[in-house]
Amino acid sequence: MDRRDLLRLALAAALEKIPAAASLAGSASPNKLVLITLAGVRRAETFSARGLENIPRLHGDLLPLALFYENCVNEGVTSHFNTISSILTGVWQHVDDWGRDLPRNPTLINYLRSQLGLAAARTFVVSSNKALTANIGAGGTVILAKQLLIEAVERIILGWSDKPRLDRELLLEELTHVMQQDYERIGWEVPGPSTTMEPKLKQTFLTALANFMRGPENATSGDELTLMVASEVLRRVEPDFLMVNFSDMEIAHSGVYSAYLAGIRRADTLCHRLWSLLQSLPAYAGRTTLIIVPEFGRDPDGSTTNGFFNHRTDSEETRVTWMMVLGQAAAKPAVVSEPVRHVDIAPSLGALAGVKCQQSIGRVLPGFRVRA
Repeated sequence: MDRRDLLRLALAAALEKIPAAASLAGSASPNKLVLITLAGVRRAETFSARGLENIPRLHGDLLPLALFYENCVNEGVTSHFNTISSILTGVWQHVDDWGRDLPRNPTLINYLRSQLGLAAARTFVVSSNKALTANIGAGGTVILAKQLLIEAVERIILGWSDKPRLDRELLLEELTHVMQQDYERIGWEVPGPSTTMEPKLKQTFLTALANFMRGPENATSGDELTLMVASEVLRRVEPDFLMVNFSDMEIAHSGVYSAYLAGIRRADTLCHRLWSLLQSLPAYAGRTTLIIVPEFGRDPDGSTTNGFFNHRTDSEETRVTWMMVLGQAAAKPAVVSEPVRHVDIAPSLGALAGVKCQQSIGRVLPGFRVRA
Protein backbone atom coordinates (compact mmCIF):
# COMPACT_ATOMS: atom_id res chain seq x y z
CA MET A 1 0.00 0.00 0.00
CA ASP A 2 1.45 3.37 -1.02
CA ARG A 3 0.87 6.82 0.46
CA ARG A 4 -1.97 7.65 -1.97
CA ASP A 5 -3.85 4.54 -0.83
CA LEU A 6 -3.37 5.55 2.79
CA LEU A 7 -4.71 9.01 2.04
CA ARG A 8 -7.74 7.52 0.29
CA LEU A 9 -8.45 5.49 3.41
CA ALA A 10 -7.95 8.59 5.54
CA LEU A 11 -10.51 10.42 3.41
CA ALA A 12 -12.98 7.62 4.04
CA ALA A 13 -12.37 8.12 7.76
CA ALA A 14 -12.90 11.87 7.29
CA LEU A 15 -16.39 11.25 5.96
CA GLU A 16 -17.41 10.06 9.39
CA LYS A 17 -16.28 13.34 10.96
CA ILE A 18 -18.62 15.56 8.94
CA PRO A 19 -21.80 16.52 10.82
CA ALA A 20 -25.17 15.05 9.96
CA ALA A 21 -27.24 17.01 7.47
CA ALA A 22 -29.73 18.04 10.16
CA SER A 23 -27.05 20.15 11.87
CA LEU A 24 -25.95 22.10 8.80
CA ALA A 25 -28.59 24.83 8.67
CA GLY A 26 -28.67 28.23 10.32
CA SER A 27 -25.93 30.62 9.18
CA ALA A 28 -26.22 33.83 11.22
CA SER A 29 -23.30 35.84 9.89
CA PRO A 30 -23.24 37.73 6.56
CA ASN A 31 -19.44 37.57 6.58
CA LYS A 32 -17.43 34.40 6.07
CA LEU A 33 -14.14 34.05 7.94
CA VAL A 34 -11.29 31.75 6.90
CA LEU A 35 -8.00 31.53 8.79
CA ILE A 36 -4.94 29.61 7.56
CA THR A 37 -2.17 29.05 10.07
CA LEU A 38 1.19 27.78 8.88
CA ALA A 39 3.54 25.86 11.15
CA GLY A 40 6.92 27.47 11.78
CA VAL A 41 8.42 29.24 8.76
CA ARG A 42 11.07 31.93 8.90
CA ARG A 43 10.89 35.14 6.92
CA ALA A 44 14.30 34.18 5.55
CA GLU A 45 12.71 31.31 3.59
CA THR A 46 9.56 33.24 2.62
CA PHE A 47 9.28 37.03 2.38
CA SER A 48 12.95 37.86 1.92
CA ALA A 49 15.07 38.36 -1.19
CA ARG A 50 16.30 34.77 -1.11
CA GLY A 51 13.03 33.28 0.11
CA LEU A 52 10.69 34.54 -2.60
CA GLU A 53 11.50 31.59 -4.87
CA ASN A 54 9.75 29.36 -2.31
CA ILE A 55 6.47 31.33 -2.38
CA PRO A 56 5.67 32.25 -6.00
CA ARG A 57 1.91 32.10 -5.40
CA LEU A 58 1.87 34.06 -2.14
CA HIS A 59 4.23 36.69 -3.51
CA GLY A 60 3.28 36.82 -7.18
CA ASP A 61 -0.46 36.14 -7.12
CA LEU A 62 -1.80 36.99 -3.67
CA LEU A 63 0.40 39.81 -2.36
CA PRO A 64 -0.82 42.29 -5.02
CA LEU A 65 -4.36 41.74 -3.68
CA ALA A 66 -3.51 41.75 0.01
CA LEU A 67 -3.28 43.84 3.10
CA PHE A 68 0.18 42.62 4.12
CA TYR A 69 1.68 43.01 7.59
CA GLU A 70 5.47 42.82 7.43
CA ASN A 71 5.96 42.29 11.16
CA CYS A 72 3.58 39.95 12.94
CA VAL A 73 4.83 39.19 16.44
CA ASN A 74 4.36 36.12 18.63
CA GLU A 75 4.96 37.23 22.23
CA GLY A 76 3.78 33.99 23.77
CA VAL A 77 4.90 30.37 23.99
CA THR A 78 6.25 29.30 20.60
CA SER A 79 4.64 25.88 20.61
CA HIS A 80 1.84 24.92 18.25
CA PHE A 81 -1.10 24.50 20.64
CA ASN A 82 -0.23 27.58 22.70
CA THR A 83 0.32 29.75 19.64
CA ILE A 84 -2.92 28.83 17.90
CA SER A 85 -4.78 29.13 21.21
CA SER A 86 -3.41 32.67 21.48
CA ILE A 87 -4.48 33.46 17.92
CA LEU A 88 -8.02 32.17 18.53
CA THR A 89 -8.51 33.71 21.99
CA GLY A 90 -6.73 37.03 21.59
CA VAL A 91 -4.87 36.29 24.84
CA TRP A 92 -1.38 34.81 25.21
CA GLN A 93 -1.94 31.23 26.35
CA HIS A 94 0.27 29.15 28.64
CA VAL A 95 -1.28 25.70 28.70
CA ASP A 96 -0.07 22.18 27.90
CA ASP A 97 1.95 22.16 24.66
CA TRP A 98 0.27 18.96 23.45
CA GLY A 99 -3.31 20.10 23.71
CA ARG A 100 -4.38 18.17 26.79
CA ASP A 101 -5.95 21.33 28.25
CA LEU A 102 -8.53 23.69 26.83
CA PRO A 103 -7.42 27.27 26.14
CA ARG A 104 -7.95 29.27 29.32
CA ASN A 105 -10.03 31.95 27.61
CA PRO A 106 -12.95 31.81 25.16
CA THR A 107 -11.94 31.34 21.55
CA LEU A 108 -13.32 33.09 18.49
CA ILE A 109 -15.41 29.95 17.96
CA ASN A 110 -16.95 30.37 21.43
CA TYR A 111 -17.69 34.05 20.79
CA LEU A 112 -19.27 33.34 17.39
CA ARG A 113 -21.45 30.59 18.79
CA SER A 114 -22.58 32.42 21.92
CA GLN A 115 -23.18 35.85 20.37
CA LEU A 116 -24.50 34.81 16.95
CA GLY A 117 -26.15 31.56 17.93
CA LEU A 118 -24.16 29.50 15.42
CA ALA A 119 -24.44 25.72 15.46
CA ALA A 120 -21.27 23.67 15.96
CA ALA A 121 -21.31 22.75 12.28
CA ARG A 122 -20.99 26.42 11.30
CA THR A 123 -17.48 26.63 12.80
CA PHE A 124 -14.76 24.23 11.64
CA VAL A 125 -11.11 23.50 12.33
CA VAL A 126 -9.22 21.23 9.89
CA SER A 127 -5.62 20.62 10.90
CA SER A 128 -2.54 18.71 9.80
CA ASN A 129 -0.71 19.18 13.08
CA LYS A 130 -0.81 16.36 15.63
CA ALA A 131 -0.28 18.85 18.49
CA LEU A 132 -3.70 20.37 17.78
CA THR A 133 -6.11 18.12 19.61
CA ALA A 134 -9.86 18.66 19.45
CA ASN A 135 -9.45 21.05 22.38
CA ILE A 136 -8.20 23.71 19.96
CA GLY A 137 -11.68 24.07 18.49
CA ALA A 138 -13.84 23.08 21.44
CA GLY A 139 -17.43 24.05 20.74
CA GLY A 140 -16.99 23.74 16.97
CA THR A 141 -16.29 20.84 14.64
CA VAL A 142 -12.67 19.63 14.53
CA ILE A 143 -11.12 17.30 11.94
CA LEU A 144 -7.51 16.24 12.62
CA ALA A 145 -6.45 15.16 9.15
CA LYS A 146 -3.15 13.42 9.87
CA GLN A 147 -4.69 11.40 12.67
CA LEU A 148 -7.01 10.00 10.04
CA LEU A 149 -3.99 8.31 8.44
CA ILE A 150 -3.50 6.34 11.63
CA GLU A 151 -7.21 5.68 11.98
CA ALA A 152 -7.34 4.40 8.39
CA VAL A 153 -4.65 1.83 9.14
CA GLU A 154 -6.29 0.97 12.45
CA ARG A 155 -9.53 0.20 10.62
CA ILE A 156 -7.77 -2.34 8.42
CA ILE A 157 -5.86 -3.95 11.26
CA LEU A 158 -8.99 -4.36 13.39
CA GLY A 159 -11.15 -5.53 10.48
CA TRP A 160 -13.44 -2.48 10.38
CA SER A 161 -12.68 -1.89 6.68
CA ASP A 162 -13.52 -4.08 3.69
CA LYS A 163 -10.08 -3.30 2.26
CA PRO A 164 -7.61 -6.21 2.07
CA ARG A 165 -5.44 -6.62 5.12
CA LEU A 166 -1.95 -5.29 4.71
CA ASP A 167 1.14 -7.45 4.71
CA ARG A 168 2.89 -6.95 8.07
CA GLU A 169 6.22 -5.85 6.55
CA LEU A 170 4.63 -3.46 4.05
CA LEU A 171 2.52 -1.96 6.81
CA LEU A 172 5.55 -1.50 9.03
CA GLU A 173 7.49 0.09 6.18
CA GLU A 174 4.69 2.52 5.30
CA LEU A 175 3.96 3.48 8.91
CA THR A 176 7.66 4.04 9.52
CA HIS A 177 7.83 6.29 6.47
CA VAL A 178 4.75 8.29 7.48
CA MET A 179 5.88 8.75 11.06
CA GLN A 180 9.49 9.64 10.23
CA GLN A 181 8.69 11.98 7.38
CA ASP A 182 5.57 13.74 8.60
CA TYR A 183 5.68 13.82 12.38
CA GLU A 184 7.88 15.06 15.19
CA ARG A 185 7.53 11.50 16.52
CA ILE A 186 6.55 12.36 20.09
CA GLY A 187 3.26 12.64 21.93
CA TRP A 188 1.25 10.46 19.53
CA GLU A 189 -1.97 8.70 20.45
CA VAL A 190 -4.06 6.55 18.11
CA PRO A 191 -7.70 7.69 18.01
CA GLY A 192 -10.57 5.26 18.33
CA PRO A 193 -13.19 4.43 15.70
CA SER A 194 -15.50 7.20 14.57
CA THR A 195 -19.26 7.40 14.50
CA THR A 196 -21.05 7.15 11.16
CA MET A 197 -22.52 10.27 9.62
CA GLU A 198 -25.82 10.70 7.82
CA PRO A 199 -25.72 8.25 4.82
CA LYS A 200 -26.94 10.60 2.07
CA LEU A 201 -24.45 13.34 2.90
CA LYS A 202 -21.72 10.74 3.32
CA GLN A 203 -22.32 9.38 -0.18
CA THR A 204 -22.33 12.85 -1.72
CA PHE A 205 -19.06 13.68 -0.01
CA LEU A 206 -17.53 10.34 -0.98
CA THR A 207 -18.43 10.78 -4.64
CA ALA A 208 -16.88 14.24 -4.78
CA LEU A 209 -13.70 13.03 -3.12
CA ALA A 210 -13.47 9.98 -5.37
CA ASN A 211 -13.71 12.21 -8.44
CA PHE A 212 -11.01 14.46 -7.03
CA MET A 213 -8.69 11.56 -6.27
CA ARG A 214 -8.98 10.28 -9.85
CA GLY A 215 -7.84 13.65 -11.15
CA PRO A 216 -4.30 14.85 -11.86
CA GLU A 217 -3.72 16.30 -8.38
CA ASN A 218 -3.52 13.11 -6.34
CA ALA A 219 -2.54 13.94 -2.80
CA THR A 220 0.64 12.53 -1.29
CA SER A 221 1.09 14.63 1.87
CA GLY A 222 -0.72 15.42 5.07
CA ASP A 223 -1.28 19.04 4.05
CA GLU A 224 -2.78 18.00 0.71
CA LEU A 225 -5.15 15.74 2.61
CA THR A 226 -6.02 18.66 4.87
CA LEU A 227 -6.82 20.87 1.88
CA MET A 228 -9.01 18.19 0.33
CA VAL A 229 -11.01 17.79 3.54
CA ALA A 230 -11.27 21.57 4.04
CA SER A 231 -12.39 22.04 0.44
CA GLU A 232 -15.22 19.57 0.83
CA VAL A 233 -16.25 21.19 4.10
CA LEU A 234 -16.51 24.51 2.25
CA ARG A 235 -18.48 22.99 -0.61
CA ARG A 236 -20.86 20.84 1.43
CA VAL A 237 -21.26 22.60 4.77
CA GLU A 238 -20.49 26.27 4.00
CA PRO A 239 -19.38 27.16 7.54
CA ASP A 240 -19.19 30.77 8.70
CA PHE A 241 -15.74 30.21 10.23
CA LEU A 242 -13.07 27.79 9.02
CA MET A 243 -9.55 27.48 10.37
CA VAL A 244 -7.07 25.39 8.36
CA ASN A 245 -3.61 24.46 9.62
CA PHE A 246 -0.79 23.35 7.30
CA SER A 247 2.24 21.74 8.93
CA ASP A 248 4.26 19.80 6.35
CA MET A 249 7.16 22.21 6.94
CA GLU A 250 7.49 20.82 10.48
CA ILE A 251 9.57 18.06 8.93
CA ALA A 252 12.31 20.58 9.72
CA HIS A 253 12.53 18.84 13.10
CA SER A 254 14.16 15.91 11.30
CA GLY A 255 16.97 18.22 10.15
CA VAL A 256 16.37 17.97 6.37
CA TYR A 257 16.49 21.52 5.02
CA SER A 258 15.32 20.60 1.52
CA ALA A 259 12.26 18.86 2.96
CA TYR A 260 11.49 21.92 5.08
CA LEU A 261 11.61 24.08 1.93
CA ALA A 262 9.39 21.58 0.13
CA GLY A 263 6.81 21.98 2.91
CA ILE A 264 6.86 25.76 2.46
CA ARG A 265 6.46 25.44 -1.31
CA ARG A 266 3.57 23.04 -0.88
CA ALA A 267 1.84 25.40 1.56
CA ASP A 268 2.33 28.22 -0.94
CA THR A 269 0.46 26.24 -3.57
CA LEU A 270 -2.26 25.08 -1.20
CA CYS A 271 -2.97 28.59 0.14
CA HIS A 272 -3.45 29.79 -3.43
CA ARG A 273 -5.73 26.86 -4.25
CA LEU A 274 -7.86 27.54 -1.20
CA TRP A 275 -8.18 31.24 -2.07
CA SER A 276 -9.13 30.33 -5.66
CA LEU A 277 -11.75 27.91 -4.37
CA LEU A 278 -13.25 30.59 -2.13
CA GLN A 279 -13.60 32.88 -5.15
CA SER A 280 -15.42 30.16 -7.08
CA LEU A 281 -18.03 29.30 -4.45
CA PRO A 282 -21.19 31.48 -4.42
CA ALA A 283 -21.44 31.23 -0.63
CA TYR A 284 -17.98 32.78 -0.24
CA ALA A 285 -17.17 34.95 -3.27
CA GLY A 286 -17.27 38.64 -2.37
CA ARG A 287 -18.14 38.09 1.30
CA THR A 288 -15.08 36.33 2.70
CA THR A 289 -11.97 37.45 4.56
CA LEU A 290 -8.97 35.11 4.46
CA ILE A 291 -6.03 35.52 6.83
CA ILE A 292 -2.78 33.60 6.23
CA VAL A 293 -0.31 33.72 9.12
CA PRO A 294 2.65 31.59 10.28
CA GLU A 295 2.51 30.45 13.89
CA PHE A 296 6.12 31.56 14.42
CA GLY A 297 9.47 31.50 12.64
CA ARG A 298 12.31 29.14 13.46
CA ASP A 299 15.52 29.50 15.42
CA PRO A 300 18.43 31.37 13.83
CA ASP A 301 21.16 29.46 12.05
CA GLY A 302 24.14 28.90 14.33
CA SER A 303 22.00 28.67 17.46
CA THR A 304 22.51 25.91 20.02
CA THR A 305 19.09 24.50 19.01
CA ASN A 306 20.32 23.67 15.47
CA GLY A 307 18.69 26.63 13.81
CA PHE A 308 15.84 25.81 11.45
CA PHE A 309 15.29 22.45 13.22
CA ASN A 310 13.35 24.07 16.07
CA HIS A 311 11.40 27.11 17.31
CA ARG A 312 12.53 27.63 20.90
CA THR A 313 14.75 30.72 21.07
CA ASP A 314 13.66 34.16 22.19
CA SER A 315 14.88 35.70 18.94
CA GLU A 316 13.48 37.81 16.12
CA GLU A 317 13.83 34.89 13.70
CA THR A 318 11.53 32.83 15.90
CA ARG A 319 9.08 35.46 17.12
CA VAL A 320 8.57 37.79 14.14
CA THR A 321 6.92 36.61 10.94
CA TRP A 322 4.30 38.14 8.61
CA MET A 323 0.56 38.07 7.93
CA MET A 324 -1.58 38.40 4.81
CA VAL A 325 -5.24 39.50 4.69
CA LEU A 326 -7.29 38.93 1.55
CA GLY A 327 -10.86 39.67 0.61
CA GLN A 328 -13.52 41.70 2.37
CA ALA A 329 -11.39 43.14 5.19
CA ALA A 330 -8.60 44.25 2.84
CA ALA A 331 -10.08 47.58 1.77
CA LYS A 332 -7.18 48.11 -0.61
CA PRO A 333 -3.82 46.40 -1.15
CA ALA A 334 -1.22 47.82 1.20
CA VAL A 335 1.93 46.94 3.11
CA VAL A 336 1.86 47.72 6.84
CA SER A 337 5.25 47.98 8.53
CA GLU A 338 3.83 48.74 11.97
CA PRO A 339 4.20 45.67 14.22
CA VAL A 340 1.02 43.71 14.91
CA ARG A 341 0.47 40.71 17.18
CA HIS A 342 -1.17 37.33 16.97
CA VAL A 343 -3.61 38.40 19.68
CA ASP A 344 -4.97 41.07 17.31
CA ILE A 345 -6.42 38.45 14.95
CA ALA A 346 -9.37 37.23 17.03
CA PRO A 347 -10.78 40.70 17.86
CA SER A 348 -10.32 41.77 14.22
CA LEU A 349 -12.21 38.79 12.82
CA GLY A 350 -14.74 39.12 15.62
CA ALA A 351 -15.40 42.75 14.76
CA LEU A 352 -15.89 41.81 11.12
CA ALA A 353 -18.46 39.17 12.13
CA GLY A 354 -20.18 41.55 14.56
CA VAL A 355 -19.07 39.91 17.80
CA LYS A 356 -16.95 41.24 20.66
CA CYS A 357 -14.06 39.17 22.01
CA GLN A 358 -14.48 40.51 25.55
CA GLN A 359 -11.44 38.86 27.11
CA SER A 360 -9.03 39.59 24.26
CA ILE A 361 -6.09 41.89 24.93
CA GLY A 362 -5.67 42.57 21.21
CA ARG A 363 -6.88 45.40 19.00
CA VAL A 364 -8.36 45.60 15.53
CA LEU A 365 -5.55 45.41 13.01
CA PRO A 366 -4.57 48.73 11.37
CA GLY A 367 -6.11 48.99 7.91
CA PHE A 368 -8.46 46.07 8.59
CA ARG A 369 -11.94 46.98 7.33
CA VAL A 370 -14.57 45.57 9.69
CA ARG A 371 -17.60 46.77 7.72
CA ALA A 372 -18.17 46.52 3.98
